[in-house]
Amino acid sequence: MISRLLVWLLLAAAFGSSAQAGDSPRVVTADGAITEIVYRLGLESLLVGVDTTSGYPEQTESLPKIGYLRALPFEGVLALKPDLLITSEQAAPAENLERLARAGVQVEKLPSARTPEAALERIVTVGGLLGEAEKAEVLASELRSKINRIQQASATRGNPPTVLFILAAGNHSVMLAGEGTSASALLDAVGAVNAVSGIQGYKPANREAILASRPDAIVIAESTPGQFEIGSWPEVERLDAWQSGHRLVADGMLLLGFGPRLPDAMAAVNEVLPAPSNVAANDS
Repeated sequence: MISRLLVWLLLAAAFGSSAQAGDSPRVVTADGAITEIVYRLGLESLLVGVDTTSGYPEQTESLPKIGYLRALPFEGVLALKPDLLITSEQAAPAENLERLARAGVQVEKLPSARTPEAALERIVTVGGLLGEAEKAEVLASELRSKINRIQQASATRGNPPTVLFILAAGNHSVMLAGEGTSASALLDAVGAVNAVSGIQGYKPANREAILASRPDAIVIAESTPGQFEIGSWPEVERLDAWQSGHRLVADGMLLLGFGPRLPDAMAAVNEVLPAPSNVAANDS
């Protein structure tokens, strides 16, 4: 296993850093799930800054915030004197990332994770970048075992339940999650089906579509606690799934991040799905 010190020395040699031997690499992360991975690996001491999507764990609040993932400022990032920026393919603008690379920052853009396996691969990649590949492999193996147990339990359900997935984002906007989203990918991971068909991406909530969806369960991802106000959405409240308690309101990064808390997200969704007999009754 390559030590963090050796990785840093290699980075320093490659990018002309002025840091002295023995110093730790200065790392910035721009993606909430990637930040969570760093903390879960116990490498948070390397972090000198994070983006605004990085709000978990609470310790991230003490770190400088460099701005939003899709609008990363060149000067704001460079001011932290990072050796390594780990981000995802959603990061923008590309021009600023290219300028950072030319300024001597190692910029690593990781693919988005839309399956449990991809999420685990991203953990291993981050561990390798920070010189802790073995620790990352151990973490990935532990999470894989938890995911497998959840999926095995889901497989006994029989008919896949339908789920209405709602995203309550900033400025009180409420969106329906369609195909090709992390929300739909999470439902796939637990053997559920998106109750809204014919929608790609996230679309503004349509009250008629909500009533027509007739889901077996409802999942609401909030960008901040209390973002979704059920009193403003009587169509959701009237759904049988809401009335019967087959509903989940949870943190959006937990549900959509596909980070190291993915087993927790899958378990939370799985818990509100109806029993097989109830699913069959709704289908009839």
